[in-house]
Amino acid sequence: MKYDDVRKPDFLIIGAPRAGTSWLWSMLDQHSGTDLPKVKEPFFFGAADIYSKGKEWYYDIFRNLDANKVIGDGSTSNFYDLVPYFFNPGGELKFDHSLGTIPALITAELPDVKIFICLRDPVERAISHFNLFMRQGDIAPFSSIEEIDRKHPKMRLVEYGHYARFLRLWKQYVLPERMRIFIYEEAIRQHPEATIRAAYEFLNLAPDFRPGNFRERVNASWGWTRILLNYYLGRRVAQVSRHPPLRFIFDRLDRLGSLERFNVRDSDIDYLRTNLLPEKEEIEELLGRKLDCWKYRAST
Repeated sequence: MKYDDVRKPDFLIIGAPRAGTSWLWSMLDQHSGTDLPKVKEPFFFGAADIYSKGKEWYYDIFRNLDANKVIGDGSTSNFYDLVPYFFNPGGELKFDHSLGTIPALITAELPDVKIFICLRDPVERAISHFNLFMRQGDIAPFSSIEEIDRKHPKMRLVEYGHYARFLRLWKQYVLPERMRIFIYEEAIRQHPEATIRAAYEFLNLAPDFRPGNFRERVNASWGWTRILLNYYLGRRVAQVSRHPPLRFIFDRLDRLGSLERFNVRDSDIDYLRTNLLPEKEEIEELLGRKLDCWKYRAST
């Protein structure tokens, strides 16, 4: 079957996970010139077992979207190199080497697609991802990041933060004018309005469109208190904390952070720094800028 005439995504938000991609997707979704699918992350190119469903399955996601508007895919599994299996049992990390690399796979199928990349302090990104796994019940509270990373490589807690390796690969396939890279701490946390405008301009959308709640955090991490309650109360917290007034109570508990000191151990910070800090200069070289906003949880 030929796919020359099917509706293909105009842009991809490829990663990194826990680096502001959900916020960017929300800002783009609100624009009157876009029509985005309900599923942000189909994971088609970034998971071998999903890719095996075939292109017809993938393009069906976009079939009923407005042909006159910009459409996209926000799968954060696309930033990386080899295509892993998502559903292999256990924590082992396996790849389908016959598919080649993700950038090669994507650019062969979508040669004109535009790429967004969001990057965050790698240590903070790993901690946020670790907390997400606990929130989902995949990891028990009081686990060690180092222990989980070694025993469950499929989670790729540290590997996802080795940005230099993945940036080098993507730059071989995508020209600079077709790629926008946002630094979470600056672009999203400090200057969201300018970032939104830059994203709209990149996609040739009306740059003066103003989305609602652009300072609101999207898919924000839970605090340690809420994670503990959710884990030990059988995930009831996830259900009840979505609705006021309980939502406001849990938000307050997260801000107080009275139990945060039990979340991540000093030894885990040392483990993350040891593995991630050495490549900071290489990332800066690839981006052509300094990353002083990334502290790698340095002791103060």
